[in-house]
Amino acid sequence: MTHALGRVVADGRTFTHSSGLDLTPGAGPLGAPRFVFLHFDSVVLNGGARLEVALGYDTDVFTSASGSEFWSRPVNAINTPITMRIVGGTGSARLLEFGSGEATETANPPGTSTGSRSNPDPFLNSNPYQEPIYETRLKCHPTFEWRNARCTLPTVPDAVRDKVRAATGIIVEAHDFDAAGHGGHVSSCSGTLIAGDLFLTARHCLVDAAGRDVRSASVTFDYETNCDGSRPAGHNPRFFKVVEEVAAGSAANGSNPPSSSDWVVVRLDAAPGELPAPLEMRDAGLMSGETVFTMHHPTGAVKKTQEGVHGGGTNIVGFDYCGGSSGSSLFDSSGRLVGGPLSVGPVGNACTVTYAPLANVKAGLNNPPVPAVPLDVMIVFDRSGSMAGSAPPIGRSKLEEAQDAASLFVQLVREGAGDRLGMVTFSSAAGLDRPMGLAATVKPLLVGPAPFTSGQIGAISPGGATSLGAGIGIGQLGFGSGSTNTKAMLLLTDGLQNTAPMVEEVESFLGTTKLNVIGFGSDADINGPLLNRVAHEHGGHFTRALDGLGLRKFFGLSFGNIFENGALVDPEHVLGKNQVESQPHVFQVCGEEHITVVLGWDDLQSPLRARVYTPSGKLVTPGKRVREVRGRSWVFLKIPLPYEGERDGAWKLIVDRVPPIVIGLSKRAAAARAAAAQFPGDVRYFYLVTAIGGPKLSYLGSPRHVYTGDILHPRVGLHYPNGTVPADADVELIVDAPTIALGRLTTETGLRPPITSGDAVDGFHATLKSIASSNGGSLPVGTTKVQLPMFDDGAHDDGAMEPDGIYNHPLKDFTRAEGTYTFRAVATYGQGCRATREVHWAVHVEPGIDPDNTDVTLVDVTDVDGGQRGTLVLVPHDRYDNPLGPGRGDGFTVAPLPGVQVVGPVKDGGDGSYTVVVVWDPDTATPGVIVQQPDRPPVPVVPGEYPSGDCRPDCNDAAGNLLDCLGLHDPNVKRVQVKSVCIEVDLENSDCERPCNKPGSKRGKHDKPPRGRKDDKGCGC
Repeated sequence: MTHALGRVVADGRTFTHSSGLDLTPGAGPLGAPRFVFLHFDSVVLNGGARLEVALGYDTDVFTSASGSEFWSRPVNAINTPITMRIVGGTGSARLLEFGSGEATETANPPGTSTGSRSNPDPFLNSNPYQEPIYETRLKCHPTFEWRNARCTLPTVPDAVRDKVRAATGIIVEAHDFDAAGHGGHVSSCSGTLIAGDLFLTARHCLVDAAGRDVRSASVTFDYETNCDGSRPAGHNPRFFKVVEEVAAGSAANGSNPPSSSDWVVVRLDAAPGELPAPLEMRDAGLMSGETVFTMHHPTGAVKKTQEGVHGGGTNIVGFDYCGGSSGSSLFDSSGRLVGGPLSVGPVGNACTVTYAPLANVKAGLNNPPVPAVPLDVMIVFDRSGSMAGSAPPIGRSKLEEAQDAASLFVQLVREGAGDRLGMVTFSSAAGLDRPMGLAATVKPLLVGPAPFTSGQIGAISPGGATSLGAGIGIGQLGFGSGSTNTKAMLLLTDGLQNTAPMVEEVESFLGTTKLNVIGFGSDADINGPLLNRVAHEHGGHFTRALDGLGLRKFFGLSFGNIFENGALVDPEHVLGKNQVESQPHVFQVCGEEHITVVLGWDDLQSPLRARVYTPSGKLVTPGKRVREVRGRSWVFLKIPLPYEGERDGAWKLIVDRVPPIVIGLSKRAAAARAAAAQFPGDVRYFYLVTAIGGPKLSYLGSPRHVYTGDILHPRVGLHYPNGTVPADADVELIVDAPTIALGRLTTETGLRPPITSGDAVDGFHATLKSIASSNGGSLPVGTTKVQLPMFDDGAHDDGAMEPDGIYNHPLKDFTRAEGTYTFRAVATYGQGCRATREVHWAVHVEPGIDPDNTDVTLVDVTDVDGGQRGTLVLVPHDRYDNPLGPGRGDGFTVAPLPGVQVVGPVKDGGDGSYTVVVVWDPDTATPGVIVQQPDRPPVPVVPGEYPSGDCRPDCNDAAGNLLDCLGLHDPNVKRVQVKSVCIEVDLENSDCERPCNKPGSKRGKHDKPPRGRKDDKGCGC
């Protein structure tokens, strides 16, 4: 976020018109304050009374029109005591706290990757200025190559540099407000004056949803030294108060925005002529080779500048930065903005950063975002024929499981907050079953009375094909045009789209609607790549539930993610057949205003109940304040806090069986069963706790498509609703990754014919369904679990340049098999009271075709006019040698290499091979094609060219040849010492069993010729 420059110190003294207040701020841990800004509240000014604060360079004057709470501009702390007086009438005020700008060290040693010591001295009371100790993670050169802003740049005219220097400023503000509205520390960012009184900086610098950091902020353009670091003659900095937020790329909600929306424009309080001349934002994009330069305040230091040459592309390479550089702009040789504000870095390495596009800033100034409003949520429910199928592991139909999950979600939705609900169901076509209406009115119509198995959801019957596009399209139309509420859609599907309209035909109409997707079933049942892409592209999450219990859990989590601050905990457990009750499950409450405890189970014959206990051991009793709602496979309790005076601490949940008398047994039979402690069987259950109040842990999205070999960035954000970051937070990531690629399963089995009747299924998924059926109903895909720490240090591609509550751990060489990867991030945070937040999501990884591992053979070569004609046979593999498999022709396209003509479409061989006919001139072109997959660089594939000759290999020439023959090729090996050899050879023929390959063939991955020998055709050694 911003760079820390000091503390916010509590005061609390009250003064009146008859007793002014003087402040002599004390020294911090590393020395005296350099500047101070004051936070007043409980202000009452009668008549013409004024509250005046002497700043050292000016006087702040507040009247009754200023309100009852406000911040002053920074005061030069060398002028002590700082005087506060109420004059011209009667009144009173309280000095609630003050920001103390002072030397500050990070937790890590200064001068290390994320360690620094600041020296925020805008009034330059020390002369010459003492440079901070900078962190090094954003240093691009052996030493920082920036210069003080008044230094000459070799290729930028001094007049241009001075124009930019005058309009570049530092913004200081208070951050990390607690629940009572008190700030936690002083921090800074850089920025640029872009209009008469409009100052541009990064959104991630001002994140408080209540706008308190904006109201505390001030800007100065005078914080600079001479080139040699000495104080300029007549140096007398002036700060300008920030009075309002004018426009922004995204709302201040604590989430780390993408670079495209990481900008905010604020208005400064200044009379005409007091501010420097604003700078122009250039319309034309940067060109490669163009001179650019920077201007910023790294680590809250004096203004720095640096020049370079743009190397092309959207990222900027070659400049040095530090925390506090965020929000600064990039300039061309004429002093116009060509990028800004500085948003993300490093991107891949410390020398690469991203600036927000100026086109978005210009558009946003004309179209500022609307404030947050209540939610409209449309449930889009799949009722296709496949929903009649059995859901593992207990054999209930998918429809029954989905009806239970949807009824849980409906009942969880809050009432009386302006939220609205609606429902669309779809199969071959879609219908608006329940128009959008207020939650309290719609809920009984959707699910009926307890146990909420009737109503419109209970009446859904399966049948027909699957048109995801129809469901989404009608869902979007169902929102209507009259509501200004934020829109979200919750899509449940268990199938593969097979009927128009398709998703691709309607998704452009979604606009700003967030689309959350729950896929019900394994990779044999759902189109993981499609659901993954459409959810992440439209601001939502993709999750996959393999059974009904998981489906209910994810519907509960969706409620928490959409309406509340997410989940505290959400584990799964088993209550054994010999257990009457579970061991206590403990969860922490730390400042939340309301909790909802949800319990779901998988056996309708063994209903469970949830007993919740406060930290002192009181049983929470349903009644007037605590609402308990029970369905046939779930129950939840909504508990306002504090409950009987208790809030923070360790709460307990004990899960037990509903007493048998409740389900029809006599007292005697119930007593006998309880004494025997024997029940029909084990019961699987989950519990989750969602919360209102406190921070939220959010998954921040993934690319449209992810392929094997790609680096995964599981970024999550942990923020309070006001945008501040919890103290002492640790985040752990748990990933379940598939160990067998789907393409390998289908290659080994062979392609099955597609299912063309009813709810149609393509050949690839028909094959997977057949494999699952022969394996007891589930795919034979194992998983491996990995647990990793996540980092908010700017060094792990976590988004912003400073620690800001965004956590990441880039997963390199991790996506080794295609399939669905499931993620669970767990945050633990707080001082004293250690609480948790969790978030789940899934990412479907697709096979990335690799040219080095893809077998390509040229067959059926004939002479034609102008050249030759032949058939390329492609057997695609990824970089880990996983085959693409049969039935995947819709996942890639081919285009000809230069000089080649593709004749006709790609044909699926049904065995993992694909053929395409090409025509080429052998004198000028190579017979090959370019393979293209969505959102992935194209790759050329060509057959190998091997001359005919002696096929018998000779492995005695050199050490490298021996390694080649053993499959241990390494180009760096110079010498091999053989210690022992044990070889067993079983030859059918002394010659190579396989004949010489003809020119135009390409060996398999493991059929490499010995080094230094070109006449081998793959016979082996």
